Amino acid sequence: MGYFFLALALIAGAAKGFCGKKISSRLGGYGDAALSNFIRMIICVAVGLVLALSQSGNFFAETSTCTILCALLSGVATASFIVSWVISIRKGAFVMVDVFLTLGVGITLLLSRIFLNEHIRANHIIGFIILAVAAYVMCSYSQKLSGKMTFSSLLLLILCGVSNGLADFSQKLFVHTTEGESAAVFNFYSYVFSSAVLLVAYFIFKKKEKGVESVFATSYAKKLLIYIAVMAVMLFVNSYFKTLAAGRLASALLYPLNQGSALILALFMGAAFFKEKITPRCLVGIAMAFAALFIINVL
Repeated sequence: MGYFFLALALIAGAAKGFCGKKISSRLGGYGDAALSNFIRMIICVAVGLVLALSQSGNFFAETSTCTILCALLSGVATASFIVSWVISIRKGAFVMVDVFLTLGVGITLLLSRIFLNEHIRANHIIGFIILAVAAYVMCSYSQKLSGKMTFSSLLLLILCGVSNGLADFSQKLFVHTTEGESAAVFNFYSYVFSSAVLLVAYFIFKKKEKGVESVFATSYAKKLLIYIAVMAVMLFVNSYFKTLAAGRLASALLYPLNQGSALILALFMGAAFFKEKITPRCLVGIAMAFAALFIINVL
């Protein structure tokens, strides 16, 4: 069931990524990125509340302190991730962001080993190293599409990878430190905290971006809200099923498989919908990623 839950999460993640890429070029700046994702989080909060109430009508009183703390880490990391993700994909090829998210898997694995004592076997380490090299190959491919990477773009991508690694670790932390508590409740509180962080970020960014026209004041606003609504539902589905998968698969299996598959999906999506060419170098990266996932999950 763990692999089935992960497959559902990957499908939702790909749909979310497609919508995010479609709207990224329309956003007026950091303020628009924060506001669009705040709206997305509010929708996720509503969906999460309905699902949590359907599982337990009194979940507010039953939620443990551990769940709240894990959700706080998840919410802050998620807010940091989604803003840096939206801005990053405006500055590079679609697959470039997934390269750094793949490298961020190492953070999740390391923290899971240190704090949760999850065993990491030799084939996991070898597979992750190959996956990291595949990410480097993809990185050089993406630079050929987008030109030389600036220092600010690099910092954003690093923040994106680190934030995603921490968000993934929070799911594992929740599974290990709570017993019998609902993943829907955990995700509900995560989105509540994430919404709060994004709202604060919005006011900070807007103060610094005076004079920048917001996309919400243009004729594109209605279409933008539709994309945001789809992204919100897909984000909830992605996070919910990945949390369920985290309860059934070890970190060394789950997160490399998740990011490796997402990297390959992003590549083909970039080629199919955003005219990002698949080169021989790119195919080498794909082959290496498949080999890495085989070593991690089969050997």
